[in-house]
Amino acid sequence: MAERVRPGLSKKAQGRKFGLTVGIAFLALTGIVVWRDHMTVAYVTGSLGGLLVLGGLLIPSKLGPIERAWMAMAHKISKVTTPIVMGIVYFLVLAPIGFVVRTIKGNPLVRVEHNGSLWVVRADEKIKTGGMENQY
Repeated sequence: MAERVRPGLSKKAQGRKFGLTVGIAFLALTGIVVWRDHMTVAYVTGSLGGLLVLGGLLIPSKLGPIERAWMAMAHKISKVTTPIVMGIVYFLVLAPIGFVVRTIKGNPLVRVEHNGSLWVVRADEKIKTGGMENQY
């Protein structure tokens, strides 16, 4: 999927967009690394960012193989990071919320039986004559 060119977008425009976007991101990362005083890393990220920006401006049609390699690497990294992030979200956000709701309100799937039936009896003030009209 990373190898296909989107309809209406030329190789030149796609290469320019990739080179400028990733190059500017590397240059922004360079600024952060310089601020943190890691000059060896700053030289590497600055060089990569500068080369990608120059490549995006001067020879954007030649950046196709670099973009495909970049997207393949991103796809492989996402195979590892996505389950980790989703597991963290589940165990640190969704599970505690579910535990709190079940503790406070009880299990919402368990129905209380009234007179031998699971029918939910509603109060008369909640029943309106037009409740079934215009549902959608």
